[in-house]
Amino acid sequence: MTALTLASLTAVGAVSVPPCSGAPLPAAAARLPVSPLASPPQAEARGRASTKATAVPVFQAVGIFGDLAEIDPTDLLTAATFIQPDGAFLAGFVTGLAIHPGTGKVFVVGNDTVKSYLGQVDLATGQETTIGTISGEIVVDIAFDGTGKLYALTDNNQGTTPHALFAIDTATAAKSLKKVLDPHGGTGDNFEAGALAFNSADNSLYYADKNNDPTPHVFIDKVALGTFTQTPVLASAPSVGGNPVAMAFTQGKLWLFTNFGNIYSADAANLGGGFPSPADFAAFPTPDGTFAYFAEGVFPASFPCVPSTTAACLFNRFKVEVTYDATPGNGSGPANVVLESSQSVKFTFFDPTNIELILKVLNGCGVNNDWWVFAGGLTDVGVAIKVTDTSTGAVKRYNSTKHQLFQAFADTGAFGCP
Repeated sequence: MTALTLASLTAVGAVSVPPCSGAPLPAAAARLPVSPLASPPQAEARGRASTKATAVPVFQAVGIFGDLAEIDPTDLLTAATFIQPDGAFLAGFVTGLAIHPGTGKVFVVGNDTVKSYLGQVDLATGQETTIGTISGEIVVDIAFDGTGKLYALTDNNQGTTPHALFAIDTATAAKSLKKVLDPHGGTGDNFEAGALAFNSADNSLYYADKNNDPTPHVFIDKVALGTFTQTPVLASAPSVGGNPVAMAFTQGKLWLFTNFGNIYSADAANLGGGFPSPADFAAFPTPDGTFAYFAEGVFPASFPCVPSTTAACLFNRFKVEVTYDATPGNGSGPANVVLESSQSVKFTFFDPTNIELILKVLNGCGVNNDWWVFAGGLTDVGVAIKVTDTSTGAVKRYNSTKHQLFQAFADTGAFGCP
């Protein structure tokens, strides 16, 4: 198999990704670089709810071609920002993402089918800085423990040491073998599957994979830190469709992501009870069609700006929320986000197929040392816009009176830099 880099994928037309030179994405990819679906059953049945009955976790995720986005179990919450490789990160496929529990630095891993690459990535810009290569190993996932030590899981039928757990030096990418894992009789997954996660509740690593003994099924094992004793906790999860590719512990549950795009959850205190069906599916219905996101690496997001179906996070910093007043005929309430890019967002009001407002934030720090806010609307209902700089707490509000056409504006002194 010929190794492909993130840059070369653009040339062969496999997917729109940024070249290593850091040139901008093609317009279509920059606008909404996620996978279109003709009719995903879960997304179509779910519709576009503006609120959720219970709190759900938000995950920072990365796709196999380096598309960074935030998702929850049923929604794509941000438009993807593609990783911008520095020229030394020659991976054709990205397989893992992890955040250091102390520093907050984000690490990414990928491979070229011969060796793996470890890098650090800026989530706001996608800029990647390569740390080094993990020679001879095909890493399929990474996870930090509570002390900041990084661990890597290798593929179960590729590389020098298949189905193994390594400790990885975050300064050099040097590897240290901790255990060759028991595959439980088979290697039944497809190319580069397997998932790794740290559970702070019992200070242990967990890994998931798939085998063929006697029929294809997903299993989960616990690996104790220090001794690296391996203990099965879920022998078979027949309800899980696809191969495990990522997982994370949060809110008392283990969340499992598969290469089919499905997201499953299980009680973290009773993993032997398995994963209930049906699975969730991170998708985003828009006027342009329904789009889906397929995660390859995840961690629970805990950033100051948390996106939702009614709040957009531009530049991973500026939280944009809109409410409308179309009473009495069409009610009032929060506007729904329609993903546009990391710098701009569209909103719908009472009709999910009708764009009413678009807003963007521009970096004017090099011009007048301020961030700029521009907005335009195609509506005469009442509109209230709230933009919060989550790094400082500063808030700007913009209003449009009901029964008057929305007047476009350009606030070139909205928020101070940096």
